[in-house]
Amino acid sequence: MNTPTEYYDLDPARFFSEVAGSYRPAILRGFVRHWPAVQKALQSPEALCHYVLNFATGFEVDAVMTPPAEGGRLFYKPDMDGFNFVRNKVPVARVIEQLARYSQFDAPPSVAVQSALIDDCMPRFALENLAPALPPSVKPRLWLGNTITTPAHFDESYNLACVVSGKRRFTLFPPEQVDNLYIGPLDFAPTPTPISMVNFRDPDYALHPRFKEAQKAALIADLLPGDALYIPTLWWHHVQSTGPLNMMVNYWWKNEQPADDAGTTFDALVATLKAMKHQPPEVRAAWGAIFQHYVFDPTQDPSAHLPAHKQGVLKNARNS
Repeated sequence: MNTPTEYYDLDPARFFSEVAGSYRPAILRGFVRHWPAVQKALQSPEALCHYVLNFATGFEVDAVMTPPAEGGRLFYKPDMDGFNFVRNKVPVARVIEQLARYSQFDAPPSVAVQSALIDDCMPRFALENLAPALPPSVKPRLWLGNTITTPAHFDESYNLACVVSGKRRFTLFPPEQVDNLYIGPLDFAPTPTPISMVNFRDPDYALHPRFKEAQKAALIADLLPGDALYIPTLWWHHVQSTGPLNMMVNYWWKNEQPADDAGTTFDALVATLKAMKHQPPEVRAAWGAIFQHYVFDPTQDPSAHLPAHKQGVLKNARNS
């Protein structure tokens, strides 16, 4: 089993120079073990719940629920006309009450708060549980639930995922494994970006034969309370949380400064696909060469031969 590089007792000053600068995932063992929330989690689930409730407001967050038969996997319905879960708007306290009740079930539904801004739902939490190395402008988000699986997907931002309670397994793939992950619809997914259609618990190699190649490139990160995982932007990651109470706090940020009128890069992908999908192969290939010249070739500056005042959108196009 391949694993990301592990760091112990990492000096936060080294985070951006050694970890975030490498474009490789990294496990930061014990990175947030000093958090009061982690210390409560190490005492008991009840201690953590009481701690969280002290901060929780009545602000309603997005929560998902899957029936027991789904085993916690967030996915599509069999006909792909919808998703196999429901979304609700509820306060954090309500989710904790559900988790406490479901912990007594042999086969409970899966419940999860995903990506809730902590400043909205638990505004004082971040004052006591500060992320080392990250500036205050990078806002924490809450992930709270029981056993649940988020299929492999990517984020358009860099990610620092900090485990407070429970166990989480991240299965990571470099961006170039997109060919082997059998990605679902770009414009209809249970996550903000498209997901892998492969069931990692029971892969169907007859249906998804190239997934074997993806597995060879996979990195497995098993995290415990106090551990953190750095995930570079666009790395695919499948997330499995297990147990009656799982809590994670994550931070997303972008290193680039896009133009004020720029959309997201994912939007650009979708727009390009719409514009190109009906073009004949030779025209697609021609546009591929043009895109390579202007966008993807890091070895040359497509505006170098133009005077600075006439470079327009090409100004600073090369990633120097």
